[in-house]
Amino acid sequence: MSLSPTLRITDMLSEAGDPARVNEDAAGGNRCSAFVIDGATGLGAKSIVGLEGSDAAWLARLAKTFFEQEVTPARAMPDIVRTLNKQAATVVHDAAGGLPIAPWSLPVAGFQLVRVEGPSLVTYGLGDCRLFLTGADGITMDTTALKGSHAREQEGARRAIAHAGGLSAARSLAEDPTVRDELRRHRATYNRDDSSVWTLGTEPAASKHLAVDRLAVDLPATGLLCTDGFAALSDQYGRYAPDELVAVAKSAGLKALMTELRQIERVEDPDGRLYPRFKVSDDATALLFEVV
Repeated sequence: MSLSPTLRITDMLSEAGDPARVNEDAAGGNRCSAFVIDGATGLGAKSIVGLEGSDAAWLARLAKTFFEQEVTPARAMPDIVRTLNKQAATVVHDAAGGLPIAPWSLPVAGFQLVRVEGPSLVTYGLGDCRLFLTGADGITMDTTALKGSHAREQEGARRAIAHAGGLSAARSLAEDPTVRDELRRHRATYNRDDSSVWTLGTEPAASKHLAVDRLAVDLPATGLLCTDGFAALSDQYGRYAPDELVAVAKSAGLKALMTELRQIERVEDPDGRLYPRFKVSDDATALLFEVV
């Protein structure tokens, strides 16, 4: 009979991309799981629910609390996501007071979660959060629920930067009306029957579209869960290969990596010319864990 692995969080860090705005990421865990959540910044003039002006922050915090309380080895993850999204939908539509809500204005968030299930380690996700996992044999695997998303987003950001004439003056390309309209058009395609993007939010059917990977890894293993804002160190800025990112996170700590991330964004490339993106700095969250 196989013994169940034990998961332990060893380091965790989350930082807003703009000190003047609320952090729309979250991270956490419980005895059997660890996760990161990435709320998508709203594209409307005002929030619906109203938490510090950010529906994304509200949704990320709701999901964090729900996951920590409800994720157990015995409960199916689709049921957890479906129930969470039903609750979120009730709150959002009640807050709207019966008024119509534009599809692009609905709160959405991505997540990546790792859970111990008996002798197995399984990861679930929606959106573009990331998992990097290094086994005892030194082999590193990485995954995301939305594969290829950072390349597509980078190309969109490159076109938007060319249109807006730079990134640093606006701090966020979404402030440009033409860019904002295009982002709204794309956001409105989420969580539809013909959509390739499903999220945490107000659509219970997203539970049918979870990306699931059963992780075959030699124990003990070290894992790094992170939002795309932190994974940019590997995926966008190319400073670390996946195995190197996990190794440095373990040896130097997440704070050192966060410092390097912000140095790239705010000192080396504040205008987005080297690394096209929609914000100078995105919210960035990382969680380091071990499985033994």
